[in-house]
Amino acid sequence: MKKKIIAAVLCLGLCLSMTACGLGTKEDGSGEKKETVDKNFSLAMTENYTFADPEDLDFDQRFVLVGEEGCKLLTDMKNFGYEATKVYMIIYAKDGEAAREYDYYVAPDEAMAQSLAEFYTSQGLEVTQEGNVLFSVVDGDQLQATLISLASNGAMPDETIDSYAKTMKDSNGLTDY
Repeated sequence: MKKKIIAAVLCLGLCLSMTACGLGTKEDGSGEKKETVDKNFSLAMTENYTFADPEDLDFDQRFVLVGEEGCKLLTDMKNFGYEATKVYMIIYAKDGEAAREYDYYVAPDEAMAQSLAEFYTSQGLEVTQEGNVLFSVVDGDQLQATLISLASNGAMPDETIDSYAKTMKDSNGLTDY
């Protein structure tokens, strides 16, 4: 039972994730100002690993959250015997609908990343490890289902991507990147 509780807590943290990065405005030709997002965002997570916006994804919103070692999400993880030095949650939306989410954990070393990867894999999650970086990808349909579930359970006020990002930030101790 204890292992299932640990798995639930860690899986929720991995599957759930905020600040709009690179947003600006420009005129759309009709004189109206329209919000735009720079689609050339990149984030150096370690000396050897840099995240870049996915080329295959159409989006008009990007939310980026970061958690340092003292954040609730990483503190809870450490209480269960796993350690990461940073967590990044990058959430994309198109026309207000969930498009994709990337969840990254930077472990102190490759061995800890491998241990964490083995744990998540044993719980049925698909994760990828590259050196001391571990990540998962949540597609738009899964992410939209999560929004609906969280809102219907009262964990967030509505099914919007903005509420989701705020909820993930508030509940996990993450900050705007």
